[in-house]
Formats: sequence, structure tokens, C-alpha cells
Amino acid sequence: MPDTPAGGPDMTSPRGIVFGATGASYVALARRAARTVRRVMPDTPIDLFTDAPLADAVFDRVHILDQTTTRPKMAALRRSRFDRTIWLDCDVIVLADLAEVFDLLGRVDIAGAHEHYGSSPVAMMQTGPDDIPPAFRQINSGVLGVRSGPATHDFLDRWASEFARRGLRYDQPLLRELLWDSDLRLGVLPHEYNLMHMPYLMAGNDRMMAPRVLHLPHLHVYDKFIADPSSPLTAGEILSPDELMELERRMASDRTLGARRAARDVLADLLRHAPALERPVRRLWHRWRR
Repeated sequence: MPDTPAGGPDMTSPRGIVFGATGASYVALARRAARTVRRVMPDTPIDLFTDAPLADAVFDRVHILDQTTTRPKMAALRRSRFDRTIWLDCDVIVLADLAEVFDLLGRVDIAGAHEHYGSSPVAMMQTGPDDIPPAFRQINSGVLGVRSGPATHDFLDRWASEFARRGLRYDQPLLRELLWDSDLRLGVLPHEYNLMHMPYLMAGNDRMMAPRVLHLPHLHVYDKFIADPSSPLTAGEILSPDELMELERRMASDRTLGARRAARDVLADLLRHAPALERPVRRLWHRWRR
């Protein structure tokens, strides 16, 4: 089945966001995650790779996968129509513009953040030679930037074919192996671009960058997060009041963001889901504005 536009003009672009999802629950989560992108990157094309036709204006184009797979990211990245692509897993909340990752792809071929849990069983898993040092940690594949070109296309083809041939369950151990053996230029993103471990947020201070992407695998577990695919995921649904306050503070103080504008967006989210915090949050906001 050919690719189909699903809202917005049917055009190519040098930069774009790509999601991949198969099955109703993952598609619903992708629709909500894509809406978090649209809030902070309104002019950036967003494509979906999926296993069935879908009409949703949040996506500029819907691509039908050749076959159903639980790991559509290799095919989605290989078939991306963008010169510079950011892949996002369905279980993310994008809090700020990711344009700087596109800029980084002008200098590197692949960009991603380190896996947070470096001594977990999956992070320690070896798919090939066991001489890769722990210092070369896995890249978490939930947020990946890829620059289009023959070398990266070959790399993605090999990732997909080896994953299928070996019958693997997890894609990151193989990705680590292939990157270790590759001549591709790898850019390692700060963990703020793929924040999975929320205690890192609470351990921060106002000299640290605010998170750009929250990556929350437990979103797959609860039906409540897919009940309304037409609304964006929000931090207020996920984080505790203390975590929300810290996120608020970090976004307001981050000098690498348009901090006050970003803070207003998160404030609105915070107050919508935690109305009891309205008075202290508004006091903070007035103090930040001065």
C-alpha cells in the first residue's frame, strides 16, 4: 500500500520526526506522543510508520509497513523521507524543541543518549564479541537521530537483518555491537534528551539543563494513557507533585531554552493536573518574571 498524507501537505523536508507503532495500543500512544511534539515544534513534519491505515491530522504522512513487526524503527529510519530524522519511541513526552539534534546531525551520522541503566541485564547483554568495554555503553534507541546517506542506510539494513536472523528480543545490544564495529560518526546526546530515570531530575539544580524528552516505558502498561489519543500526553499525568515542581524550576532557569516561554507551557500543564499547587506555583512564576 502506498504512503498516504494524513494532514498537512504531502511534501518532503530536510528535517522531520518519525514514529513507528503496530497494534492499536501502541498507535494510540504514538498519537498522544506526537501531539507533544506538535506543541513545541509546530512546523516540523511528523510521520508515522504503522501496520494499518490511519487518519490523524497530527501526522503529515502515514507510511504502511511491509509486514507487522514489534520493532518498526529500523524500517522507519531506513524509509524515512527526511535528510535528518529524529526517531521517537511511542512512550515519550517531548517538552522542548529538538532542533539542535537536527543541527548536530550536520556533523555526525547517528545521535543518541546513553542507556541510563548501564549494569542492567539488557545493558550487559552481549550479542557478539565480548571484548567491548563497559565504557562503550549502549545507546538507548528510544530517541535516535539519523542522517540519511548510503553508509547509514547500510547500517540500518544490517541492524534489521541481523536482528531478524539472530531472533533477538532487544535491539540495543545489537546496536551497540554494530556501532562498535562501525566507522559511522556517533554523537552522544546528554541524558536530558532521553530522560528515563526521574531521580536524575530531582538531583538537579538551576545550573543544569532541563529535560527535553521524558521517556517513560511504563506508559505501555496502563490503559488510561491510551484512552484519548486525540490529546497530548502531559507531564502532569505522570510525575509526582514534587517532580513537577522541579521540572518547572529547571525549565524556568535553563539558559539554553527560551526559559520563560517554556516555563509557561509547563506551568499550564502543571496547574491543569495539580490544581492544589496553583498558589505556590504562581508565586514562583511571579518571582521568575522579575
